[in-house]
Amino acid sequence: MQSHSTFQTRFPPAWLWLVDEAIPSWVKSHYSPKASWKDKPFGPPDAEFFFKGIKELSELFTEDRPKHMPHYLNHPRYRSSYLLYFVPLQAAKFHTVFQLHPGAMDAAIKHAQQTGVLRVADLGAGPGTASIGLLLWLLDQKNKPESQFKIEFEWFDMNRSIMEDGKSIVEMISSHFPRLRDRVSVKIHAGPWSNAGHLIQGETSLILVGHVLNEAARGELGPSSDEHAPVDRSSPVKALGRLFPKMKGGGVLIVEPAERRSSQMVSQIRDQIIEDELVPAEGSSIWGPCLHAGRCPLASGRDWCHFSIPAEIPGKWFRTFSKNLSSGTEKQWVKFSYVWFASPDYPSKPAAAHLRRVISDPLKKPGLPNSILLCEQDRPRRLEIPPVTHLKRGDIINVLQVNNTSIKSRAKGEEDDELFGRAMARKKRGKFPPKYPANPDHAFESDSSRKSFSEARGYKTRGPRSSKKKK
Repeated sequence: MQSHSTFQTRFPPAWLWLVDEAIPSWVKSHYSPKASWKDKPFGPPDAEFFFKGIKELSELFTEDRPKHMPHYLNHPRYRSSYLLYFVPLQAAKFHTVFQLHPGAMDAAIKHAQQTGVLRVADLGAGPGTASIGLLLWLLDQKNKPESQFKIEFEWFDMNRSIMEDGKSIVEMISSHFPRLRDRVSVKIHAGPWSNAGHLIQGETSLILVGHVLNEAARGELGPSSDEHAPVDRSSPVKALGRLFPKMKGGGVLIVEPAERRSSQMVSQIRDQIIEDELVPAEGSSIWGPCLHAGRCPLASGRDWCHFSIPAEIPGKWFRTFSKNLSSGTEKQWVKFSYVWFASPDYPSKPAAAHLRRVISDPLKKPGLPNSILLCEQDRPRRLEIPPVTHLKRGDIINVLQVNNTSIKSRAKGEEDDELFGRAMARKKRGKFPPKYPANPDHAFESDSSRKSFSEARGYKTRGPRSSKKKK
């Protein structure tokens, strides 16, 4: 079982060919405004020209985008921008999750070997971003005999034009590499992704759902910032529920952006799928990131479940666009939220009962020891940690080892009660808010008390400063 924070995404050699040569050349030949440009190599002037659309599209991809935003991929300017920058970025997320869960990918491959076809449904496909990430993952597998089976993609998206563009790129990939040649096919379904359950015939080896909940379910799930707001998960859950009888092999992978609204949608839909018994309420029903099948503790409220994985996405043009978007800094991480359901025929291996996943970065609060949050059913557990620690979000720890050390563990609510109590004690002492981020038990009333406290513990202290200047 993989700790996320210590993992670093590995990109295959085929990645550079795709993002530096194949996609830029294809985009230039199909989207350059002048015919005289189309047969020339992609260069800096082209990057400058297409970056304008990339910047505009990036500004649209925000949490506060309009509720009924028109479909951006209807415009050729944005389709070309998406292919150049967002396909590598989003494919890197799927490629990373594939590597984080080799057991799930092995299950998909085993099903393909048994049936002779790796059947992949890609919902919200766009240009087949998740499918492209899967092809690159296959090319990086030295001991996976993909030549023994065909690879069939079924794509579902509202925009036929972007799927046609993606299909051309997939055909370019499969014809370029002998291991994939004459083995890959793409079937396009232009329409809502929620129709996939009606249109897919037979079993699937893997179902990929990418970046559709934030757009398709906008307004359906309610404002997650209000813990007590009514939440309607029925529409996405019903659509996904029609897929579960067809899922075999690697199951269903849902990937969404790392921001709170999308992440909490994933958590809420995960809980509803388990409550509706679409999958058994067992740890073997989930590949990750969850280590249990209880209710997600971060499905509402201030915190949310998401991950940041170190990844230097290759490609000179991608780095150029990334630097221009980020004021000269390159992207060093891929960030996302996700849940991966396992097929009952190919269950995951349940995590040991003493393991917990860290679901926060180290928390530092005035007056309290440093701490992290652990994923427990219903509510997170706060764990006190030393001032210097290597624990980060996504790590997996052994709570038995924790309980045998001086590190303390407590329910988050208990810690919040203690924090409130200490704050009131500081207020009574006239030290609210604290002047220094010190433990409230060590609050100093004066310089003399600070000195006596230090001397009591054997620390060296300075005497009063002399007003005389050195000659």
